[in-house]
Amino acid sequence: MMIMKGASVSSGIAIGKAKIIKKEVLHITRKYIKDHEIKTEVEKFENSITHVLNEIDLLIKDISQSKVHTDILTTHKMILIDPEFTSKIKRSITEKLMSMEHAVSEHFDEIVNIFNDMDNDYLSQRSSDYEDVAYRLLSYVLDKRTDRFGNLDENSVLIMEDISPSAVTKIFAKNICGLCTEKGSKNAHSSIIARSMNLPMLVAVHGLLENVKENDNIIIDGNTEKVIISPDKKTLGKYSKKIEQQKKEGDKLKKVLNFKAKTSDGKRIKLMSNIEIPEEIDQVIKNRSEGIGLFRTEFLFMDADEFPTEEQQFQIYRKIAEKCAPEPVVIRTIDLGGDKLSNLLNIGHELNPNLGCRGIRISLEYVSVFKTQIKAILRANMKDNVKMMFPMISCVSEVLKAKMIIEECKNELKEQNISFNPEIGIGAMIEIPSAAITSDDIAKECDFLSIGTNDLVQYTLAVDRDNETVSDYYQPSHLSVLRLIKMTIENAHLHNIKVAVCGEMASEKKYIKLLIGLGIDELSVSPGRLLMIKNEILQTDLGKAEELVRKIFNALEDEN
Repeated sequence: MMIMKGASVSSGIAIGKAKIIKKEVLHITRKYIKDHEIKTEVEKFENSITHVLNEIDLLIKDISQSKVHTDILTTHKMILIDPEFTSKIKRSITEKLMSMEHAVSEHFDEIVNIFNDMDNDYLSQRSSDYEDVAYRLLSYVLDKRTDRFGNLDENSVLIMEDISPSAVTKIFAKNICGLCTEKGSKNAHSSIIARSMNLPMLVAVHGLLENVKENDNIIIDGNTEKVIISPDKKTLGKYSKKIEQQKKEGDKLKKVLNFKAKTSDGKRIKLMSNIEIPEEIDQVIKNRSEGIGLFRTEFLFMDADEFPTEEQQFQIYRKIAEKCAPEPVVIRTIDLGGDKLSNLLNIGHELNPNLGCRGIRISLEYVSVFKTQIKAILRANMKDNVKMMFPMISCVSEVLKAKMIIEECKNELKEQNISFNPEIGIGAMIEIPSAAITSDDIAKECDFLSIGTNDLVQYTLAVDRDNETVSDYYQPSHLSVLRLIKMTIENAHLHNIKVAVCGEMASEKKYIKLLIGLGIDELSVSPGRLLMIKNEILQTDLGKAEELVRKIFNALEDEN
């Protein structure tokens, strides 16, 4: 038995037989043509484009499972009809006398290599999309399409180096139980499609293909980000029971879809969703979320060749706000730095990036970038349901500086005669111990607070949350962490503002009674776990939860 770690694309467990699908490579000859063949070659290119566009339209009509999937396929169409692309290929044919296949292959190879050289996981989304489009086009021209997925069934766990968005569609139609790749990113388009289809999937399992053989028993555990190869009888039995329980819970959770989240004795807990990319909004709406408690905007900066403009950001924020209205959308300003780097910002190598220039420090360092984002957020608040939240606040002075910049942005928008809503809720992320300790002062300057438990635990206990060597020391229920959470809640309530938890603790069933007992007002969770957390809230008695907190504090204090 071997256990390997990866990155979870979607939660859930799958058990099946490994089906290894090797990457299909089209061998393109560097072929040149004669002058009299130019017209024929251009026509071949145009006919191929038309055929593949029609093929994608059929997929959208007949197979696409969601708006997310449709949007991705539409992106592929845009790549194909891009005037810059079509004109470049035609120039290569007419001026360089390249064959159509040669010209197309060279063009897409250049683009894919550019993305791969950037060494940025978020850019794998673009790379795989271009590879997918190139394969569609070239395989049609060469008439070399094969059904690599012909022998898959509901007992198959697909093992691949990487997977394209169109391939995810094909394997989903085969009703496979899970998918595992050696490369990939959880924000790649293929991952987004898998997540929208609720297909258990792990990516970035390094060394996967070296350790898996065809028809090996495989377990994918999307909840703990593990893939178990050739599990022993005991492990197999344990996970088989988990799958049975998973199915029962899934059926049960559908029953709470239309309920509001409140404890059994009547306390309302506003239950919202965290999203990382706009495409997740479909699942948020499907699960009847009460808004978005955390919209991470880093994707705009990490997956880009240039800074997103105010207009580009405005359009994204506006669409999400409109889809969620009247429910709130909390937009967190860029939280780059640490392990989330962008090639757009000139952040030099830091010996300890988690203690370096990150979060709000980035925004206060790059004020012009910050102001562009603030203006876009202010403009997007036309439905009066958008709020703005600052990450990695360490003291009240940072909030005051940020608020001054907001006022400058309002004045500049007025001078430019650009419509915006001047009334917007302002919040701070409490994820540094100093912020929790001074939350009384911070609460005076905010309309709400949101506790980011991931970093709060990490910084309080001096434990790298991504380091398996010290994973036993990462304890969200440590007395010091609970005291900081309780202190933050009490200080916020003294100033009549609400507190949310948007970190992983909010998405973990075992911590819900504890958080409610501590006095939390709102929870913002992973979209796929929203119904599970709602069900736990409905089964929680506030009085008993508060008593549980008292007992835990007494027990932990006795230990110390």
